[in-house]
Order: sequence, then structure tokens, then C-alpha cells
Amino acid sequence: MARPIRFLFSFLVLVTMALPGWSQDGPNPLRIGFLSVPPFAQRDSQGQETGFLVELAQDLATELGTSITLVPVTSSRDFVQAQAEGRTDLIAGIAQLPALRNSNLFSTPISSETLRPMMRTDTVQGHSTATLSGVRVGIVPPAVGSEQEAFLARNTTVNFTTPEAAVMALLSHRVDAVLIPEPVAFNIAKLASVDGRVSFLNPPLRQFDRFVALHESRADLMPDIEAALDRMKQDRRLDALLLKYFLDIPLPAPDVLRVGVYPSPSYQVINADGQVSGFAVDVLRGLARRIGLQLEFQTISEEAWLRGPQSDTYDILPAAQITATRQAQMDFAHPILAAEQSLFTQVDLADRITRPEDLSARRVGVRADNATAQAMGAALDWQVVPMGSVPALLTALQTGQVDAVVDHPDKLLVAAENLRMRDALTEVLPALLSYERAPALRFGLGDVRDKLDLALPQYLVSAEYAELRRKYFEPPVFWNAARLRLLGYAIGGGLLMLLGVLGLNKLRTRRRIAADKARRAAEIAEIRDELEVVLNAATSGIVAFDRAGQIIRINHPARHMLGDISAETPFAWPEAIRFLNKDTLSPLIASADPLQRARSGHVLSGETHLLRRSANSDDHRYVRLRSAVPKNENQGVALVLVLDDVTNEERTRQVNDRRNRLDALGELTGGIAHDINNLLASLLYAVDLAGTATTSEHRARFLGIATTTINRGRQLTTRLLAFAKRQPGFAMAKPVQETLTEFHDLIRPMLETRIEIQVQEADPDLLVYCDPAQLETALMNLVLNSRDAIMSSGHGTRITLKARPVAAPQDRPGSKSRNDDKGLGTSAANANHRYVELSVTDDGPGMNNATLIRCTDPFFTTKDANSGTGLGLSMVYGFARHSNGDLRVYSQPGGGTTVRLTLPRGSDLSLPKAAAPDTPLEKGAGETILLAEDEPDLRQMTRFAR
Repeated sequence: MARPIRFLFSFLVLVTMALPGWSQDGPNPLRIGFLSVPPFAQRDSQGQETGFLVELAQDLATELGTSITLVPVTSSRDFVQAQAEGRTDLIAGIAQLPALRNSNLFSTPISSETLRPMMRTDTVQGHSTATLSGVRVGIVPPAVGSEQEAFLARNTTVNFTTPEAAVMALLSHRVDAVLIPEPVAFNIAKLASVDGRVSFLNPPLRQFDRFVALHESRADLMPDIEAALDRMKQDRRLDALLLKYFLDIPLPAPDVLRVGVYPSPSYQVINADGQVSGFAVDVLRGLARRIGLQLEFQTISEEAWLRGPQSDTYDILPAAQITATRQAQMDFAHPILAAEQSLFTQVDLADRITRPEDLSARRVGVRADNATAQAMGAALDWQVVPMGSVPALLTALQTGQVDAVVDHPDKLLVAAENLRMRDALTEVLPALLSYERAPALRFGLGDVRDKLDLALPQYLVSAEYAELRRKYFEPPVFWNAARLRLLGYAIGGGLLMLLGVLGLNKLRTRRRIAADKARRAAEIAEIRDELEVVLNAATSGIVAFDRAGQIIRINHPARHMLGDISAETPFAWPEAIRFLNKDTLSPLIASADPLQRARSGHVLSGETHLLRRSANSDDHRYVRLRSAVPKNENQGVALVLVLDDVTNEERTRQVNDRRNRLDALGELTGGIAHDINNLLASLLYAVDLAGTATTSEHRARFLGIATTTINRGRQLTTRLLAFAKRQPGFAMAKPVQETLTEFHDLIRPMLETRIEIQVQEADPDLLVYCDPAQLETALMNLVLNSRDAIMSSGHGTRITLKARPVAAPQDRPGSKSRNDDKGLGTSAANANHRYVELSVTDDGPGMNNATLIRCTDPFFTTKDANSGTGLGLSMVYGFARHSNGDLRVYSQPGGGTTVRLTLPRGSDLSLPKAAAPDTPLEKGAGETILLAEDEPDLRQMTRFAR
């Protein structure tokens, strides 16, 4: 009995000693600093923390048998300082920063990285890291890049608190380059879809490794971390993370792009001779010809197709289905085709199979490479039967091996037509799947993607694209020339041998014609559907009206532009959607409304108007309108209206317009300062003389001079205020000579003394009808342009302004030169001329033909970035057209420049009426008057008024 007791006692002692070991937990959680700097750390669409640093730290913690705790930090400096001070334990993937070396242990390298400045692609040409100097470089201290003292010393350093702020400053031209970790810079540009607009400068400033940094307080974990990293390298988990978060920067586009082709009829076909074709292949070839890309096609394996384009295999897939998974693996251009997959069964099973769920536990044929349909079949409990081709699917359906088949309707119908079993098939509607296919590119080809996106909208409406659609997706025409010829021989022989069966042949012919008509009707319906797809793929809004003014065709962009209207066609233009006056926001009158003008036969050619999209909304958009009237009067379409949303461009133009106005006002006030000083000196001297005059006659004469000087100053100030305020324009008739005289007084102080400005005297009865303030602004733009050309070239000394009546605007620029003064005719003839031509001529350097053609284009300028926006002549041209006039520019190198501004002629009826004479003021009777005035001298002087 004693032995069992001793054994039990010993067992209890051992258990007691072992319990502490059994209850011992793993390492304490690892504290990880979290600062949102993609791709190292960020939050996904669900708000979950992710990124390379977070995922690698989580994987290491799992390997160590512990977890991580995220510690938010506020900046890059705080992120590094927290690790140095021990407020965080680990950074998974950081360079050996000097600030961390004394307090942290570093693992073996986990990746290698270069440090290169990132610049805008349009400025990188001709630069290298060795020669770049004198530019603004953005950095984010103390992140990698801020330690490059030699490089930063020869440039101007601009500090930012976040990498996003630095990259946005680069794109907005506030800095010329940024020097931050390459994965951060590339990821920010990729997420903003501007990776095609930036490039890295070579050669690298340095090459460095990234490590796992562990604070010395947790140094005991470093051996386990090294072992965990070895396991992650062996099973390629670490490589997958590096690719996922762009720590390996993709290579730029090569001179010849490699296109991977995997068999997928009718999109990608590999012929017996090794040549490739197919719808997607031919579309990519057509796009490449348009944008100047060089392609090299190569056959790829299924594994390479599933992995997607990579730098070490191939660059582009002609077309791939756009899915969330694939978007994480590769970059996509705009779609080239919207595709569907449908269920097909035999006609005798149509009443029993009306939806996908009816095929539960039934046999369904699917192509072996159609992974999407196979996945859906598994989810719906089908008995999926994989097959090698579309004809094999139809044969299995015809022989009863399967109850239904799934594939693209166009492929199935073409194959069914060839197998003569089209009438035995029926489609289960609606379509089973709908998706889009687009060219797929490896990451790093952002500039190629942007070029494809720019060319695709125009290509999708081209005849070449329509022909490819017909070639690969439409059923072949049965009655081709050879068959018709054989039919003719058969009919001829039958007529000779069987005249008695003529009636039967006629009946058969009628049936055949009816079948042809039905087939043509189906083809027309298919073409109409394809046209609908093309219209909806366009970026412009397109609206078609019938002769009654009803909308009979409208594409998706137009519906969105008009407030997402969903009415079924035909319908009337919604009453709530109106074109507004840009200044008063009130609806335009019928004579100014572009829609009413287009309906009445006026052709719109790119006019910009403000559109209100609903009655109770402030959602106003600027749209550019074009219209066309079809020539075929037998069709139902009477008018086609094309709308483009140009809100952003219009607002940018308005901002630049205001900035140019302020710039001109600054130059104007600087020039007028001299005149105002002269006026003040004259006034002060006259008042001093009046104060010392010994006779009342002399005093009155000096005070009269002071009064005249004051009136001159008031006129000058009034013109300056009118120019600065720029009130909404009101057209009126004004004498041309008066306009030119006032403008000469206004512009003279702004011109250098060596430049002479001449104003030729005009007919005193000649009137111009327009907004005088806008005319003054237009003339100022033209004169300042001439001044800048003369001063920058050193050629020329004279600017001449003159005016004359003309019958109509002159010919287009580029017409043969002629004597401008000939053909003015008599005064009686001039009286019948309906326009006034104001010309500004200089003897400066002139323009070549290339500059002359583009001189009125918005944002086109030959000045440097700090001297002009390229909107001056564009705004003058816009003022002329909106005033029902025109603008013509004539120039040749070395021969000066002449700009002719043609405006409607005014009449006496629109002249301002003379003011009525002032009535004598009544004498006061002791009343008290309250005067509110902020000028002390005026308040003081009113005390002496009687």
C-alpha cells in the first residue's frame, strides 16, 4: 500500500512542477508603428490596416507564435523616433537609417532597392542624376532620400510631411523632382493612374537593402525572426509580398512590346503555321498602328496566361476578362468588347429549362478553358462536363450527352450555323454572365496604357473595328457567289427538264426570299444593337431628334449629362433641363438658346454653354455643343446633337482669364502711377500759388487750374476702375475715335519709351457696337502682345491702331496679301458697310507659318512659363465671335504682324442719351445734414461749405 501512495505523491509533485511550463504563453505581442504610406502601410476599402510592413510583420508574428499591436504615429519622423526610443518593437522592411543603428538590431537583407529621383516624363529628357542641378527637389525627412546631402546641396530642397504631398507637388509643377523611396513614389502614382506621366532618373544615387529592424529590448527574438525569414524565402511567400506591393519597381516600356498569345478562339487564334490572329489580336494590331507601337507576338503556356504579364515573360495580353483578381495582377486599358455567356439547350427542352437553377444535378457542357463558367456551375450544383471546343459542345448537345451548354452566344451561333443545327437551339434568357474584355498590360507600362486609352474611343467607332466584329462573330453568309452560281445551273437544268414543275419552284423561291428577308431583318437588328454598344462606349453625349422635336435616340453619356434621365424613347426634351445665362443664371431666351437654334436649322460648331441639369438643383455643367442635320430626308432623324462636358476646362479658362486680368491691371496701375504723380504735383503747385496770390483774379486762375487737374485725375481713375471691375458686358454703340483716344491714354503709360504707338484718326461718325470694356481689354491684349514681341526680339519700334468700315469680315488667314486701303470706296458706299474693322499692326519680328496656324489655340504660347498662359489671343477670338464678329491674323517672319478685329457697326439709335440738365438746388432752411465719410480732410472741409 505504501508504494502506490509514494508513486501518487511523486506524480503530483511532477505535475506541480510542470504546470508553470504548460501555462507559459508565447512572446508578448510585437508593437508595430503604423503610418499610412502606401505601399508599406495603408488602409483598404474596408478600413483594414494592410501594406507590406503590416503583412510581413503579421507573418513573422504568426511564425513566432504571437501577434502584433499597431501603434499609430503622426509622421515619418515620429515613425522612426518611436522605433529608436522603444515605443515600437519592430519595423518589417526598412533601410539601416542612422537614427536606428544605436538602438536596433537588423536582420539579413530581405530586399534590394535603388534610390532615384522621380520627375515628370515630359521633363526627364536630357537629365541624369549626375548633371541635375538648380531644380526644386521634394523630400520627406527623415525618410530615405533626405540623407543625400551632395545631391540636395546643388539643388533647392523643399520639405514635405507626407510622400503624397511631395508627389502631388511634382504633378502640379510646384517642384521639379521628388527624392523618396521608389516603391512609395511608384505606388502613389499608380493609385492616382498617373504612372504614365512620371519616370525615374538614372543612374541611381545609391543602392541599399531593406531589413527587419528589431529594438534591442526584444533582441532575444532575432534568431527566431531569421529562421522565419528563411522559411518565407523558401516557400516564396516573401517574393509574393515584394511583387504585390511594388517593392520591385517594374521595368519601363521596351522599344518592342512582347504580346503573349494563348489559344482562345475567336479572340486569340494560333494557326498551323505559327501565325497568330483573332479578334483581340487584330484589334491590338490596329491600335498599335495608330499610336506607333512595335509589337512582337509569342505563344505562351496556360500557366503564363494565368500569371499574367510579367517583366521576365511578356508585356501585354491582347484581351483579358476584367475581374478584381486580375486587376491586382495586371493593368488594364479601356475595354474593347462587352461579352456575355449564355445557356443554350435544345428546343424540345426549352419548357423545362428556363433558368440556370433548373440544371441542378444535370449535365452541362463547358469548354475546358472556361474557368468562369465552370466556377458558376459548381456553385449551382451542375454536373459540369469539360470539352475541348465549341463544335464539341454542340455535338454533345445534339447527341444527348449533355442537357445544356454554356459559352459566348456569338461563338455558339456561328458554330451552329456551320453544323446546320441553328434551328434546333434555343437560348435561355437573360444572359448567364456579362463582363468586359480589355488589353492587359504588366505594371510599369502606364505610358502605353494612356496611349491605348486615348486611341480606343475613336477606334471603336471605326470601319476597321466593325469589320473585325463581322469577321469573327457574325454567322457566314450562306448564299455566297459560288452557291448562287450552282443554284442557277440547277434551276436552268430543272427548267429544261421539268417544265411541268414550274409552279412548285416558284413556291420554293418565295419561301427562300422570305427566309432571306427574315435573316436580313435579324442582321439589321444585330447591327442596331452593335451601334447602340458603340454609341454607349463613346465619351461624348449623343442625342437624336425627329422632326417633331422628340428625342428618339440617346446614349448613356448623354443621359448622365442630362441629369441621369431614364425616360424611354421617344420623349420630349425635359422642361427642367435648360441652358442658362452665364452671368445671371436665368434661362436663355429662345433666340439665344442653342437647342432652339439648332432645331431651327442653325449649325452649332463647338459653342460652350452653361447647362442646368434639373429644376431644383444647383448642379450646373458647362457643355460644348455641336449639331448636324442628316442629308437623308427619308430617315426619321432630323437633328443630331453632340454634347461634351467641358466643366473643368471652362473653369480653368475662367481662372486664367481672371489671373490675366489681374496681371494686366498690375501693369496698368504701375504705368498710370507716373500720371497720377504728375496730376498731384500740378494740383499741389496750383493750390500753393492760389494761397500766395495777391489778387482775386490770380487766385481764381490758379484754382481753375486745380479744378481742371482734379477733373483729369477723376477721368483717369474712372477708366482704371471700369477696367478693373469688368462688369458683365452690355453691348452699346460708341464712336470709334472716342474709343481709340481713350485707349491711347490708358495704354501709353504701359509701353516702354522706345516703342511708339500711333492711332490713326477715324471717321467721327463711325460707330462700333459691342461691350466697350471687353473691346478695351481685347485691344490691350493685342498691344501688349506686340510690345512683348518687340521687346523680346529687339526688332521693331512702332505699334499702329486704325479703324475703317468694311462690308464683311475678311478672308481666312493664309489668303494672298492685298493693299488694305484699296477699295474703301466713297463715303456713301462706306455708309452701307455693316462692320467695323479695328487693326493693330506692329513692325516686330512676325511669326512663322507653324506659329501663325496655332496662335489662337487655347494655352498655346511662345513665351516662357512665367510670361504668358496662351489665353490672350484665344480670349480676344472668343470676344469677337460672341460679338458676332471675327478675328484674323496676318504675319510673316521679319515683316511684323497685323491683327484685324471685325465687329458689328453701331447706329445712332443705340447711342447713350444725353443727360438731362441739372435742376437748380433748393436753398436750405436750417435743416441738419448727417455726413458719413472716412476721409478726415473731406469732413473738415464740409464745415466751411455754405
